[in-house]
Amino acid sequence: MAGTLNLVEGPTLSKQWSSRLGPMQQISLTWQASDKMKTRIITAFQLFEENPAIVFTQNFSLAGLSNSSVGNANHLCTSFPSFTVSSDVRKHLGYLSFDQLFMRVQTVASWDLPVKHISNDLYSAPLTIFNETKYTMVLSSFKEFMVSSMFYDGKSDAVQQGIMGMITEIPKGFIQQSVMQFGAGIKETVLQWGKMLRKQYNTKRYTDNDLTLKYIGYWTDAGAFYYYNTETNITYEKTLMDVKDEAEKNYIPYKYYQIDSWWYYKGLISSGVKNWTAMPSVFPHNSRDPATDYAKKNGGAFDFIVEFIRAIPQDEEFWNFLLSSAKKDWGLILYEQDWLNYQFEDMSCTLENVTVARKWLMDMGKGAMRNDLPIQYCMPMARHLLQTVEIPHVTQARASDDYHPGNDQWKIGLTSIIHHALDIRPFKDNFRTNPANDHSPKYQPEPYPGLQTVIAIYSTGPVGPSDRIGFENVTRINRTINSDGLLLQPSRPMMAADDYILGTAFAGKGLGVSERVWSTYSNVSGFIFGAIMAIDVAKPIQVTPENVELEMAGTSYTYMDEAPVFSTKLFDKDHPLTVGPNPEEHYQLWHTAPIFKFNNESWAILGETSKLVPVSPNRFYSITVASEGIHLELHTGAREVIKMMVQTGDTTWELECAGLEAGGRLVIEIKNINVFACVT
Repeated sequence: MAGTLNLVEGPTLSKQWSSRLGPMQQISLTWQASDKMKTRIITAFQLFEENPAIVFTQNFSLAGLSNSSVGNANHLCTSFPSFTVSSDVRKHLGYLSFDQLFMRVQTVASWDLPVKHISNDLYSAPLTIFNETKYTMVLSSFKEFMVSSMFYDGKSDAVQQGIMGMITEIPKGFIQQSVMQFGAGIKETVLQWGKMLRKQYNTKRYTDNDLTLKYIGYWTDAGAFYYYNTETNITYEKTLMDVKDEAEKNYIPYKYYQIDSWWYYKGLISSGVKNWTAMPSVFPHNSRDPATDYAKKNGGAFDFIVEFIRAIPQDEEFWNFLLSSAKKDWGLILYEQDWLNYQFEDMSCTLENVTVARKWLMDMGKGAMRNDLPIQYCMPMARHLLQTVEIPHVTQARASDDYHPGNDQWKIGLTSIIHHALDIRPFKDNFRTNPANDHSPKYQPEPYPGLQTVIAIYSTGPVGPSDRIGFENVTRINRTINSDGLLLQPSRPMMAADDYILGTAFAGKGLGVSERVWSTYSNVSGFIFGAIMAIDVAKPIQVTPENVELEMAGTSYTYMDEAPVFSTKLFDKDHPLTVGPNPEEHYQLWHTAPIFKFNNESWAILGETSKLVPVSPNRFYSITVASEGIHLELHTGAREVIKMMVQTGDTTWELECAGLEAGGRLVIEIKNINVFACVT
């Protein structure tokens, strides 16, 4: 469809109230198309008093559009807003763009470059634009995420947001929206953007009931030793029982086992799910006869749209049946929806119809809600992640490409920003904990198991070792958990620091830091315990708390994880930390602990230095400093002994407390150096 729009009414200013976003002003314009029907379309700007954001609306309440396709799904059939960047400010702007599945292609660059790598197809993602002082704008869809796209026209240097180009008909009553969020700080503005989306849709994630986000488990996904591979001449069932026996022998408290795509019946053409029941060759003691497939067209009971190589359910009851059966029959605790991108872009119905893709995901979410189950998204496009603000039972999503030992899919510092903004836990995928040659028929040995383990626990997503029996590094695994398998994670994911993004975008201008630096923290009773990762740093660089967004009220001590000689240093704006160059594992991990006064002396709780997160809010309930002593309240696992480093003045000392036989609450009262009491 081609033509013009003529303004026939407006602009009209009105004051309105959003039930979720508060008071706002709306500017509306009515346009008339040059088609035979003289179709009228309303566009509107919404400006909010309580949030620096603008929502752009395309409103088809007066009439729909037929024959709207432009013949290319990667283009737009309608767009609003569209904007260009003035030539005089381009050199002062940088951008962060994501592309491809998992948002695995990330570009940080100057807007002044002649060629910009901004996604402009079905994989388009939120676009972040910032200046040299970190004032930032985020642009994304705001409503109807599954049919909304961004398009960048390199010839005119124009960014457009709207409805994807293969949609054949826009029905009367359809409303599509986009949003621009403004703010100070790159990451902070992205987080505020996500907060606005979650507030608009009242998104309250099901995270607290997702066992895989709380406890360690064993994984068999791509990259795992047992991915489409068993021990010699035995079934998968026996192999996994042997994995369990080995874990119990080594006191590795796996709370669940992830079963990947190798166990069920698949179609002949696309290898998609034909019947989600176990094949006798895989689980001989827990298989069923696949009497029928699910689609009515194939003799099943449910409504599907069936095309040549794919089929998609359009029936909420299908998901209730599938998930309730799996939960009842074999103890399903998390449903992983894989191949999201292929399901979407390989079907005509999802690209041409405005409701099919959203209904598919919404029905899945309702099925999960009815069965009290969380969902993990795998191989998501950005549109899938945005859609989850309407699907609270999606608690996690893969933030990386598939793990293969030795590859660099662990680089999730940028994608984790989007995940965290949407309150989705980023998952880095499974990993091996041992560099030894395990004689895998598919993969080489993992050269950097320490790096893989650090990224996993600091992601705040699932932690999934996938070693061959007898090759697991028990010490490394235990650095991530308590004795019950509880994950000792930080308060939020490890993410790229603003100054790393700034330094990359404006390379050569002396802004930010020039190397890959990520950071996060644990917040316990208002005490901020930081973590700083320096990755692939070729030469020493200095960072301050401001560089890594760890601007505590006072000074901290800092120390390096697994340093040859343990020592602490002061860390504040006057005492920068020198990081790099990196050792063999390509990274350094530094911890910070805030200094406080007690008994006229400087103190700091350095934490459990044997753990990768020495002070985790999953371990420490509270820290209180009073005139009579320092009060620590902790959670322990069964038969667990807590060993903790404390710094008093220039003295570093260790305390040790044994918890209850069954685990539970432990209180430590500290009076002075080596003077403390353990109360269970």
